[in-house]
Amino acid sequence: MMMPELIRTSRLGELAKYYDLVGFDPRGTGYSGQIDCQALGGSPEPRPGESEKDQWLDQVRWRGARYTGCAEKDPEFAAGLGAVTIARDVDRIREALGERKISYFGVSWGTALGAAYRSLFDEHVDKMAIDSVLPPDLDLDRFDRVETRAHDENLHRFAGWMAERDAVLHLGRTADEVVATELAMFTELKARPRQIVQNGVPVTLNDTWVFNQVGSTSPGWGTAASALAAVHAGKDPAPSARAGEPAATGFGWDEKRPYALNRYVQHAVNCADTTSSRDLDQVWDDYTVTEARYPLSAGGQPGYSGSCFDWPYTGKPVGYRPGHSPLQLIAHRYESVTPYQGALEMQQRIGGSVLTVGDDVHGSLANLPCASKLVTFFATGVPIVDSCEGAPSPEPQPVP
Repeated sequence: MMMPELIRTSRLGELAKYYDLVGFDPRGTGYSGQIDCQALGGSPEPRPGESEKDQWLDQVRWRGARYTGCAEKDPEFAAGLGAVTIARDVDRIREALGERKISYFGVSWGTALGAAYRSLFDEHVDKMAIDSVLPPDLDLDRFDRVETRAHDENLHRFAGWMAERDAVLHLGRTADEVVATELAMFTELKARPRQIVQNGVPVTLNDTWVFNQVGSTSPGWGTAASALAAVHAGKDPAPSARAGEPAATGFGWDEKRPYALNRYVQHAVNCADTTSSRDLDQVWDDYTVTEARYPLSAGGQPGYSGSCFDWPYTGKPVGYRPGHSPLQLIAHRYESVTPYQGALEMQQRIGGSVLTVGDDVHGSLANLPCASKLVTFFATGVPIVDSCEGAPSPEPQPVP
């Protein structure tokens, strides 16, 4: 429902001159039909002496029990969630509007929805653009691995940027030296976290804090680099540095509005559209291999992998297929939320042309100057193969 206003106030705002902008809340979210199952926050407290694996198992089982409890409130509703069902909802909206064809712009999970709609109703698509594209096969086990690898590649890109500014930061003169400094900080703060107070709020400097800094996207590099340099020098970071809480990556489901059931619905849709492993021991074993290879990028525990272990319904692939309507995919070369290769795999499956944005920011096109390329696409219906730059990175500040 928020998308029309986001488009209107972005660099895509010119589209409002030529299109009626229509948004909707997918079933189970916002003001669309849903069940009353919103209290999904929190997690179990770790038990004394509990291993990292057992902590993760407790968390995933705790979340799974609550998601399954939500499903039991309305099994028919829960079983019907998925990209295909919601794509059929989109077509009902088209029918209600009395339109023979509609154009579509989707970001994040909206790319999966758009691709599903085009696969089912290509004859009703005028033009379609999808930004930060999910892969056509939502294997959550593989998705975790690909995300981690993309995060690590971007971490090294950031480290190279910091190495070029060693005269200010003193973290290392090469990318490898900077990464070694970051890993030492990560290990030290995991073993001995520091408690500080910023603007009257307690903040924990721990391994999660380091993970958040080294994983910053390029518009935040200046701030994150300054924070890392300060802590490395034994001082407190500026209050604007990202705190020691995991970043939200809800693929568009994590908006905060009344009546939102976004995390539950995201879980249900993911489980409906994946055939990934439900063997938690195997998931953890695979994760430990990934963590050993990418210690600064693995995130401390599996992400989506294993999350569907007790979902009561069997998942299956969406079944994307090619179409003939004009399709523009937008992919971000260094992004780790929906990594670049996922867009290329979706293109291979359903067609279209790829506009590559040289940044690491999820769904950023609407706020960049090259959004004009997408306006042109919607005006002409001619997809483009091109590239453009992302937003610049601000410079770091010297340690006081």
